[in-house]
Amino acid sequence: MRYNLPPLNALKAFEATGRTGSLSAAARELRVSVGAVSRHVAILESYFACELFERRHDGVDLTQWGKPLHAAVATAFATMDAACRDVDSGTSRPIRLRTFTSMATDWLTPRLGEFRKSHPDLPIQLKQAFSDISFALEPLDAAVSTQTILESGIRQVEIFPTIFTPVVAANLKTDSNSSLLTGRNALPLLFTRREIPFWEKLYDTMGLGTPAFERGLEFDSLSLTYQAARRGAGVALGLLFFVADDLASGSLVPISTTCLDVELPQYLYIRSGRKKHPGTQALTEWIQSEAQKTNDALNDLFGTVLSPPVKTIVSH
Repeated sequence: MRYNLPPLNALKAFEATGRTGSLSAAARELRVSVGAVSRHVAILESYFACELFERRHDGVDLTQWGKPLHAAVATAFATMDAACRDVDSGTSRPIRLRTFTSMATDWLTPRLGEFRKSHPDLPIQLKQAFSDISFALEPLDAAVSTQTILESGIRQVEIFPTIFTPVVAANLKTDSNSSLLTGRNALPLLFTRREIPFWEKLYDTMGLGTPAFERGLEFDSLSLTYQAARRGAGVALGLLFFVADDLASGSLVPISTTCLDVELPQYLYIRSGRKKHPGTQALTEWIQSEAQKTNDALNDLFGTVLSPPVKTIVSH
């Protein structure tokens, strides 16, 4: 049987716009521009030769022709969604968690063994994020990111502040720690390209002038900077929740009491709709519990080896 249907993308744009009552809200959900949603709606209106929405300054309303069509399209999408969900559940798929590489290697992976002991029947697929995360475009159950995700059916929980302090291997620390950051005998800076503004702000806060990146070592990830720092290769900019275990064990030590809070929180995003894996709640509650333990351990360091962070907003 051949179906006489308009373009599927136009129907998706129409359904999202009618449900949210806004072209911009539909665009955010579909991860496209407002202009793209508007064009898709126009295609549909041209296809049916009638207006499907009444435009207002603060949104849109369905017309007498748009209302029955929207109800039918929404029902059809819900039916397809349920069928896909049944197939998805039938494959006993893993919980899909996405985060950036350093979070996976330096904080999450070392702790996952404990979760697996208490939940041996919950498989997890840990995916690395090399681009923006979208629950609308990927079948994800949860994600950890500093990215702001504005999509429907997603719950946001802040788990870590983003606070930096310079760290080195314990055997490199001296009585004059500022000399490790500036001057003729300064250690190489271990950095990633995205950290450069944070390094510059830290040096400015400490009154040290300009960081000597030309004498440093550039890496692709924070994980590599920490590995190099542990082996005595230079000074890394320690993101506190990543290096909390190192600070506790003494494998890395701060060379300044100055901490820089760049006001870029780490968020846990959780799919709250019916598409989520049934084990998602157990995993995300465990992540929040582990994050609280890390934050508590860091709080114990403030007032001893660390001073309260200097809050500053850096252009991201």
